[in-house]
Amino acid sequence: MKKLLAPLLALSLVTTAAACGGGDDEPSADAEPGVVLVKDNKFEPKEIEVAVGDTVTWRWEGSAAHNVTGPGFASELISEGEFEHTFEEAGEVDYVCTVHPGMTGTVVVE
Repeated sequence: MKKLLAPLLALSLVTTAAACGGGDDEPSADAEPGVVLVKDNKFEPKEIEVAVGDTVTWRWEGSAAHNVTGPGFASELISEGEFEHTFEEAGEVDYVCTVHPGMTGTVVVE
């Protein structure tokens, strides 16, 4: 019985560890570099890191209309399509959807 118990315990621990996922702020496994999804009244991922000179693309997925507004850039209020902005200076840039309070994100430019 003891010989059977150790492998079952090990399998249980591996299964439990695999089932534990990250929080909402972690990017999904299929996230595209430089792309932020605009959907369900949130930006996904909420924070993205890019290099100076990189372009971030916000891609609308869903039916609600949103915009992306930050210092030096602003999209139209749209419900489909994409908006792009190139970041030329290092720093943290916060942005919002002005239609939905609490819908915020950050671009970290290194």
